[in-house]
Amino acid sequence: MTLHRFFLEGPLAQAPTAGVELLLSEADCHHMSRVLRLVPGDRVIVTDGEGREATATLVDVGPERVVADIDDLIERPRRPRVVLAPAVSRRERMELTVQKATELGVSEIWPLLTARCVVKLDDERAGRRADRWRRIAEEAAKQSQREMVPIVREPIGISELAAETGAFGIVLVPWEEQSSGGLGIGAALDMAGATPDTSVLLVIGPEGGLEEGETAALEAAGGVVVTLGDTILRTETAAIVATALVLYELGALGGRAR
Repeated sequence: MTLHRFFLEGPLAQAPTAGVELLLSEADCHHMSRVLRLVPGDRVIVTDGEGREATATLVDVGPERVVADIDDLIERPRRPRVVLAPAVSRRERMELTVQKATELGVSEIWPLLTARCVVKLDDERAGRRADRWRRIAEEAAKQSQREMVPIVREPIGISELAAETGAFGIVLVPWEEQSSGGLGIGAALDMAGATPDTSVLLVIGPEGGLEEGETAALEAAGGVVVTLGDTILRTETAAIVATALVLYELGALGGRAR
């Protein structure tokens, strides 16, 4: 039976410990006690969202406070660091992108505002959307049994994104105007000598595609333009496919070791 997973709002004890009050949100305490109706003796998985997780046996369960014994710490292989920067799309498409990218295993999601984005956001709307994307990422992380919730940033522009490319081992920019016979994701990673420890920034354009000037700006900042083949993919499809390819190439999702 799969154990229910809860994300703590503080650090996880680094060793088995008895009688620890779990630093859960009010919503999670309510969900555990009133919805799932868990009782003392039931076991759950708790994680601090930073990659540390453990099994825990519940001692006291209430709508405002949960106490548990921290049992065994769980060791997992380190995941590749892949940051997805998807252009902001219509509500349901963007939410699907966040959900599936989380399930696949991205480390962070940087929503991107580009010239051809259909959705236009002022600061207030951008903040509300980002909060919703974070909730979706948390639920997807729980469902997919991830040990951490990807960081979801507030939307940024191309110039802001280009200024941060130097922090990555490689920046990949799938572009529909790149020839289908051009460089693919696997070949680009090979040329860069990528390993599972290589950090990757993956930039996905909007429904109308990145403008040539935007692509040029990313190339000037060190980005590598790649192709996803000879079919035109929806922005959310491109994000999911490209993310899966990158993670597979870096050894995740059952992929080949480099």
